Amino acid sequence: MNLFDQALDIGRGLTERRVRLGVTGLSDAGKTVFITSLVHGLLHPARMTRLGVVGEERLDVAVLRPQPSQDLPRFPYEACVAQLTGHATNGDGKPAWPESTRSIAELRVSIRYRPTGLVSAFGDRLLHLDLFDYPGEWLLDLTLLDRSFAEWSAGALALARQPAADAFAAPWLEHLDTLDPDAPDSAAETAALDAAGRFTAYLRARRAAEGRATLLGPGRFLLPGELEGSPLLTFCPLPPEAPGVKTARNSLRSLMEERYRAYRSHVVKAFHERHFARLDRQVVLVDLGAHMSVGGRPLAEVSQSLDAVLKALAIGGSGWLPRWISPRIDRVLFAASKADHLPSDQHPAMEDLLRRSLGESIRRTAYRGAELDVISLAALRATREVLSKDEDRRYVAGRTEDAPRDVAHFPGRLDPGPTDRGPWGARDSFRIARFLPPPGLDPAGPWPHLRLGRAGHLRRAGGRRQ
Repeated sequence: MNLFDQALDIGRGLTERRVRLGVTGLSDAGKTVFITSLVHGLLHPARMTRLGVVGEERLDVAVLRPQPSQDLPRFPYEACVAQLTGHATNGDGKPAWPESTRSIAELRVSIRYRPTGLVSAFGDRLLHLDLFDYPGEWLLDLTLLDRSFAEWSAGALALARQPAADAFAAPWLEHLDTLDPDAPDSAAETAALDAAGRFTAYLRARRAAEGRATLLGPGRFLLPGELEGSPLLTFCPLPPEAPGVKTARNSLRSLMEERYRAYRSHVVKAFHERHFARLDRQVVLVDLGAHMSVGGRPLAEVSQSLDAVLKALAIGGSGWLPRWISPRIDRVLFAASKADHLPSDQHPAMEDLLRRSLGESIRRTAYRGAELDVISLAALRATREVLSKDEDRRYVAGRTEDAPRDVAHFPGRLDPGPTDRGPWGARDSFRIARFLPPPGLDPAGPWPHLRLGRAGHLRRAGGRRQ
């Protein structure tokens, strides 16, 4: 943040407020739909009564305004609304989920409201809410900030040698066996291009096959953006040095380690300092249902990755210093997304599971003095609930790709007993259905959701709701 930005922030604080909200989550956690639905709910707040300023009838108006960052793409809010409501110009008239985020984007919503307390005597206040969206693939790159090339290589090779990766990683791993990465190599550049190309092919093939949130990276190998073809993307993990072998200065290992450090410095660190370090609030979305579903990724892996990411964020601390001197995230919301895919009687178990799986992250957040909350939500509700009297069981019903009418689905039950996935888990038959957006959404009217309005209320570390 330069001095001009600092001066602007100080001046704004006297007459209006600015809040920077980051929306974080692994791929397919629902970030794009969350931002679209949150903004739509603020513009059309009839169903946002759990949000204090709406429930207390203190909201005057919310409008979209030009974003402050001129060099960032604008979040495609209107295009997302058109897709969700079936009004996309290049669509078939049916509602569809928006495409996943492929680059960073920003959107500003300006909210005029009536404050409470003594400051209400000074009239209406203005809040600029700046929302930041970025690919989940880039999120995990934050874990590289405190990992050496050798440490990262060991972890990436362990992932590649998992049984589930055999079909995708075999060509690249077999190629690694033919290399002598520590010997002098006048053709190291060509070897790096070849090995990095095979590594990238493995990442993309595995990502395409696994579909949902993946822990693979680096993120720019999956979504390179403007770095397509750059030398910054021509490295890959290497096996450890053999005992007693000294790595030559002009070796393949030296070249790849140099490029790994450059990627970490010029891509990851720069991205962190420019965007993450300036956030005021953070939403962390986790698609628990997908991870617990049959064939899903073990939740322990997801928890470890998210914990590593949260360590890299500037959360809490230095509370006595003004934000323009010591930027920090002072409020965090941990949310189990897509709660409408499970019956409502399982939502408390979802929240408890999220608390347990992210326990260390939550404790660290509280210790640093940040306000926090853990909830389950559906930013856009795609199902309705059906009660079976014969079975005394709740189902969720909605439209799927394979059925023209609503289909009732029972996903199974989250199991509070010990399992091989941890103290909480899901029974072997647990399976989440993939529902389509609800039909008949009004582009200019309120949308159904579950607890989206509650996302505006956070608990203090000691448990008191603000």
